[in-house]
Amino acid sequence: MAEVEVPLTLSSIKTKVVTEPVHETGEEPSEQADSKLDKEMFEKIKTLALQGHTKSQFRLGMHYIQIQEFGQGIRWLERASSMGDMQALFQLANMYYDGVGTLPNLTKGVELLKEVVSNTDPNFQYLIPHAQYNLGMAAFMGYGMKQSDEIAEHYWLLAGKEGDPDGSVAAQSQLGMFYTRRDTKDTKKAFYWHYFAAENGSLESKGALGVMYYKGVGTNPDKELAFKNLCEASERGSLFAQGNLVVYYYESRLFTRAAHCAWSVAQTESLEESAEKTGCLLEFIRRGVALGCFYYARCLHTGKGVQKNDSEAQKFFNKAVSVCPETAHELNQKLKNDEL
Repeated sequence: MAEVEVPLTLSSIKTKVVTEPVHETGEEPSEQADSKLDKEMFEKIKTLALQGHTKSQFRLGMHYIQIQEFGQGIRWLERASSMGDMQALFQLANMYYDGVGTLPNLTKGVELLKEVVSNTDPNFQYLIPHAQYNLGMAAFMGYGMKQSDEIAEHYWLLAGKEGDPDGSVAAQSQLGMFYTRRDTKDTKKAFYWHYFAAENGSLESKGALGVMYYKGVGTNPDKELAFKNLCEASERGSLFAQGNLVVYYYESRLFTRAAHCAWSVAQTESLEESAEKTGCLLEFIRRGVALGCFYYARCLHTGKGVQKNDSEAQKFFNKAVSVCPETAHELNQKLKNDEL
């Protein structure tokens, strides 16, 4: 089974709004802050925004952004942030960083994220771990600040809050992957962070945890827990987990199950669509699909769990190579060494 390792290329910080339901007295409606506004609600919110109601300014800005009137959206978010609304500031930071509705300005995006992190308003403390996670990503990639693994780790550790559910689950999962990298390897820490990230809902970490239990990486091997985590992640749509579940079945000599599961994974065509749907990293999806393709090809070639068909086997061997050359190469080496 391929080693779990953070991909060499990570996507940029996603433009993301972290919102909570608004619960205020007075005229402010208590809908979700990022919802689109119908005509009647729009008029109410706009009136309140023009009167200087900060929450309404934020909601109006988000309405304009969601209908892609970015200029208006940014203006209202700036008005809200100037009055101390950290949600507005956080959204502006990500928009400047990603260049959504405006020219990219990585430095300004980082500066605004740091302002969010330093805020002391008790109403906006929930935003801090998310801003810390994004700052960690900026440091890791060297976009908007000097590249530094140490600074990235620092921000992610703060954001992760020792595995607390109120911390950034994305940071917890990222730390799990960070500690499996060759340069920052610490498998016990990797297991610790993947465990808590999975407990807190990370699909990526749930699949990684299954592999770690199976291989005994950072913990004692436990096939029962490996199977449990891989199945749960697979049911939630993780192609990485599904691909590794194929390996579990194949190495357990359950060839019919392996072939069936591998065939299902190998039918995946749009990896990007899967990434969008599940929120999983594209690199992990590639690995999972390549595992499915390669093992299905192996089953076809040997006639294990499925009728032998060499021409179909070659087709799926080729697909494994095209989807993820690195994974296909690793598996091919195992095959040459009689390890598969």
